[in-house]
Amino acid sequence: MHKGHYGKYSGNSKFSHAHTKVTKDNYEATKKDDEAHMTYLKEDIDYDAKHGYNKEKMTADEKHISKLAGDLKYDNKKFKN
Repeated sequence: MHKGHYGKYSGNSKFSHAHTKVTKDNYEATKKDDEAHMTYLKEDIDYDAKHGYNKEKMTADEKHISKLAGDLKYDNKKFKN
């Protein structure tokens, strides 16, 4: 279990930092944490684009956002009340 921005966080992905499963009890905290992470990554991409930074890094951030969005979609179907 990992302490995220909004509570105890765990991810479904086998590549997740926490290596634990999302449960009904931690779903809301996980959702908020993933949303905050995606927002940060989007802001990072925008900043990098405006300042001529490495496109490879921006592409990696975009892929990470897609992965988080996929996790959220899966979790939403499984745990939303």
